[in-house]
Amino acid sequence: MLTGIPPGDRFYLDYLGTGARFTLEHRRTFFGRANDYTFGVSSLLGYPLGQLEATAAVRVLWFELGAAVGYRLLWRNLSFEPGENGAYCRDCDRPARRDQDPLLGSGHGTDDFLFGEARLQLYAPFNEYFVFTSLFAARYEGVAPRSYDWFYTTVHDPGWMVRWEAIGLFKHRKLGAVGPYLMVNSLPRADRHDNEFAFGFNAMTRLGLVDHNDMLFITFLLRPGDGLYGVHSYFAPVRALIVYRLMLSL
Repeated sequence: MLTGIPPGDRFYLDYLGTGARFTLEHRRTFFGRANDYTFGVSSLLGYPLGQLEATAAVRVLWFELGAAVGYRLLWRNLSFEPGENGAYCRDCDRPARRDQDPLLGSGHGTDDFLFGEARLQLYAPFNEYFVFTSLFAARYEGVAPRSYDWFYTTVHDPGWMVRWEAIGLFKHRKLGAVGPYLMVNSLPRADRHDNEFAFGFNAMTRLGLVDHNDMLFITFLLRPGDGLYGVHSYFAPVRALIVYRLMLSL
């Protein structure tokens, strides 16, 4: 529970259904096996975008301090005009987004920008059957005003975003793990910050396509009654993602 991932060099392949992420990671321990530092680079190619990112992190026992910088190119960018009578934006609800960016067809526009993030994470292994982790992050994105965020499935302006995540996992050695998930985002909108609370669950298990070191991960977040939140291809205010991860030691 304390040592985490063993030191070494690794290659990760994440398949997201509409894209893939490739990551090279270097991890080393210091002052015993319970502390480590990590450097990594990754590329992401997907249905709406492409991205390059560099990361670094230092973990001491249950605490990890990390940072990331990167560049993102959106070839299916959705940005909106201001609304009338002081409304944040016009036609940025889920049905309007789906009209502007059909699932099959050309995108609404393009955009590219730099981003950076600093984060602090707490790992809390209570026992063999339950673990808890909490993450606090401050993130800057130079996206166009009133743009749809493909990662967090909401609309916001350029600037600083503050995010808090809390995840609990009930574990089974053979079946995997499942547990509650809470995310709170403070988003820049029209010279102020709006808070969004979303709740759901995470689940993971071994898919077994290889002898070891693969995982199927499912994440689901729900925010009822919010027209800005949710995957715009649907009418439901949900963010759902299925990821298959394969790890290779180098």
